[in-house]
Amino acid sequence: MGNIVHSKTYFSLMKIPNKFLSILFLLFAQFTLVAQVIRGPYLQSVSPSQAIVRWRTEQATESKVVFGDSPNKLNKSVESAQKVTEHELLISNLKPNKKYYYTIGDSKNLEPATEKRFILTAPKLGSTQPVRIWALGDFGSGSKNQLEVKNAIINYTKNHRPDAWIWLGDNAYSKGLDEEYQRKVFPIYQEDFFQNLNLYPAPGNHDYAGKHDPAEPPYFKIFNMPVQGELGGVPSGNESYYSVNYGQVHLVSIDSELMEPKGLQVMDGKGAQFEWLEKDLASNKLPWTIVYFHKPPYSKGSHDSDTEKDMVKMRENVNPLFEKYKVDIVMAGHSHVYERTHPLRGHYGINNTFDASKHIVEKTSAPNEYVVGKEGQGVIYIVNGSGGQLGGQREGYPLKSSIYSNNKIGGSMILDITKSKLEAVWLGSDGEIHDRFSITKK
Repeated sequence: MGNIVHSKTYFSLMKIPNKFLSILFLLFAQFTLVAQVIRGPYLQSVSPSQAIVRWRTEQATESKVVFGDSPNKLNKSVESAQKVTEHELLISNLKPNKKYYYTIGDSKNLEPATEKRFILTAPKLGSTQPVRIWALGDFGSGSKNQLEVKNAIINYTKNHRPDAWIWLGDNAYSKGLDEEYQRKVFPIYQEDFFQNLNLYPAPGNHDYAGKHDPAEPPYFKIFNMPVQGELGGVPSGNESYYSVNYGQVHLVSIDSELMEPKGLQVMDGKGAQFEWLEKDLASNKLPWTIVYFHKPPYSKGSHDSDTEKDMVKMRENVNPLFEKYKVDIVMAGHSHVYERTHPLRGHYGINNTFDASKHIVEKTSAPNEYVVGKEGQGVIYIVNGSGGQLGGQREGYPLKSSIYSNNKIGGSMILDITKSKLEAVWLGSDGEIHDRFSITKK
């Protein structure tokens, strides 16, 4: 029976007029082009005036991006005649806070334009417009939890999309290999986020595959970081760490894995990265500062900040810097749980040395609603490491300094920030808000 069906199909195709066969051929040719794109497109180093569009093809081709004010009006283009499989084109002379639709291809063929494929340029530096940031950590595991956390964010933000996306490290398990990004990261977030959301990542230990040399990990080949100060902040000249001014918030991404030539790491409290961090924080004039990286100074989840030396040194040597420059939030991953501390100052010892009367520095108008004057408050430390991986606790969990902890359900964080107020929610994989807080600045 199967052979008869195939035979009928064959002869019916033979009867199709030539003009229709030509149309079918053209459609097939376009389909093969679409199938040729095996990664992306994805956006990098989006600033108020420019953006990088990247993608990967199976065969080497020229590169072309066409863009414009609507999917039906793509009337500008940038292109390169060099045939490559890793495509990277810079679009410049853009206007701040403007949506540009785009698509990709080569000199002869383009993918279809869609409503979901766009660039939203960053606000003009110093802009007071509200911004929404999505923070995600320890996610690229290929787990059910990873999908549920992503879907919860899609549903929660369907009427108000994030403007920016920050990663807290351990982005692709278990070694940060290119093929792990290809299987566990790009296909999961491509349709809803990679092609239209401004990404500012940080690396974790799993992204380094156990090495401390940034010449090795695929992370540094896959992503472009704004290291020349093109988004504000002090130029770092090093893709391991950088800063971004986005609306009224100063975002600082540092690398808790990078080992400098003399063996120094940022948690040693000296070296090039630490010196840059202090210079950058001292130069910041925006009302809000969020520093993010991978290994937290406080945790009792799947990692223990009492005993793990990198976390101990981060707390002892870098926390005083955060306090000196009145950082509002320090966010990390590494521990596959959610933990949020009170606003803290001066707590550099182990968990048992925490003294609420000495180390909590806060004023509240209601539970979890902080009011900050010119004198500032303590730093809120958040572990947000259950975007894919999940669970674990060490002796002493939950932290004595924590106000809320959760190691039973995965999640990620949404932050809404205006000039005078920051509101944060930790959204679980079940779609429910499990923690929320706000900070108002007077």
